[in-house]
Amino acid sequence: MNIAVVEDDFSAADNLTTCFNKYSETSGIEFNVMHFTDAESFLSSYRPALYSMVFMDIELPGMTGLDAAKQLRAKDSVVVLIFLTKMAQYAQKGYEVEALDFMVKPLRYADFCLKIKKAINVAQMRETRSVMIPTGSGFTCLSTDKLIYVEVMGHQLRFQLVDGIVEVRGTLSDMEQRLGSSGFLRCSNCYLVNSRFVNSVNGYDVDVGGYMLKISHPKRKRFMKALTEIYTGGGVKQ
Repeated sequence: MNIAVVEDDFSAADNLTTCFNKYSETSGIEFNVMHFTDAESFLSSYRPALYSMVFMDIELPGMTGLDAAKQLRAKDSVVVLIFLTKMAQYAQKGYEVEALDFMVKPLRYADFCLKIKKAINVAQMRETRSVMIPTGSGFTCLSTDKLIYVEVMGHQLRFQLVDGIVEVRGTLSDMEQRLGSSGFLRCSNCYLVNSRFVNSVNGYDVDVGGYMLKISHPKRKRFMKALTEIYTGGGVKQ
């Protein structure tokens, strides 16, 4: 697992790396730890899906850890984020950027072990429940747990998330192939919907996360069959 440590205190970074090395010996999990001393250098080279976890010091020189985390989330909504701090009360702000947890410095190995197992499990789960999509400047990683539906308008794809919208060029057929195994269903030529967000179906209208979308006549039978299979346990595991 690739791990990014954004920490200007070399002794704290070395201590964290030592914890990973020790944990690797007992767990059998290999970790590749990359150290960055400031947020700017970390963000400039960041690519979605490159790291399984990011450990971010809150009190960084220049750009703070909280500000860096906001930029990180704009690039990647999936990667596990854990804050490093000397003051536990500062870490409460981590919920604003969906930080999984925080670790108090100086870090003790026993405390590290208590939290890293959960972080590894979440990271592994998120890596299987995300999708990489190309953008004009590179790629972005979206959590399929937050993706309500995908809409195509011409050659433009519109990803409706629970917390925003992402638009890129692409085809709905390509997204259907990539997301079909994650419970996404085609209800028309315009929409690919996340079955987890389907609240109700009334005729040719489907309520997906509060959004009323149209089901096309040619696709309704297949859509309803696939939806029924999912919710009766015969389709994609939820």
